[in-house]
Amino acid sequence: MFFHQTLEFQARSAVRYAAVNPGNLTAIQNMVLYNQVSGTGPGVLGLQSSNVAVTRNGQGTTADRITIVISGYQYSLFVPGWSGNYTGRDITVTLPVEN
Repeated sequence: MFFHQTLEFQARSAVRYAAVNPGNLTAIQNMVLYNQVSGTGPGVLGLQSSNVAVTRNGQGTTADRITIVISGYQYSLFVPGWSGNYTGRDITVTLPVEN
């Protein structure tokens, strides 16, 4: 649960940044990974850039939206009877761009 909530927090923080700075999708992806607009290597909790997709739809209209999807991330569970490595559910966050 901690792992999922941390990634969800990163996605929400990045989409708030994207709402007022929508021009650079790579910088938005880096906000998810590193909590800053630049960085290299694995991100928070080992997240990779291949796990984070950033899209912008409806550019220039009132339907202008930024969507961030975190998918395919792995986590380990250590609960008696359930321990092992698992793939987490997709995390999707969408917010309108301020025009």
